Amino acid sequence: MIRPLHMLLLLFIVLLSGCSEGSSSGTVPKEKSYVSVYDYFEEITGENLKTSVLQITKNGNSAELTLRILISDDLREKMMHTEKPIYFSFADMPGNETIKNLLAETPSLVQIELNSKESRYTISQQLKLKENLTDADNQALLSPANYRFQVINEEKLSVASFMGLEYSLLPEDNRKQ
Repeated sequence: MIRPLHMLLLLFIVLLSGCSEGSSSGTVPKEKSYVSVYDYFEEITGENLKTSVLQITKNGNSAELTLRILISDDLREKMMHTEKPIYFSFADMPGNETIKNLLAETPSLVQIELNSKESRYTISQQLKLKENLTDADNQALLSPANYRFQVINEEKLSVASFMGLEYSLLPEDNRKQ
């Protein structure tokens, strides 16, 4: 009679210890944090950040640049857990100042509010243009091929650039009809 009672007690102890061990392993690991976007700049590639065709709208002496982007879950998590600010902007292609020469002033950098539920964002930047642009100036201004999209760190330095903004790399824009 004592033997089955010992077996039952031993089984009960094993079950309880297994339950307590299972609940302690359910702790959520602390999110890794980053000081600057520069800490992981090598991961900001076309694999982790995809762009649409750059939309350019001119209205009088101003223009608006609008770009849809898709950020991978891994990159978005890193960006969300970065202490210092991350900015976005558009610029001329390397070695070219065509667009810069059309501007009346340097445009403000853009920041977006990242969240864990969204992977698609829209970047919009306003440009103040010089007066009396020529037809050639307007043609250059309205061509997405003349721009690059930049990810910029807290020191206002570019850490990644995306060119080819006349093409969309978003999956929904490239589905076969």
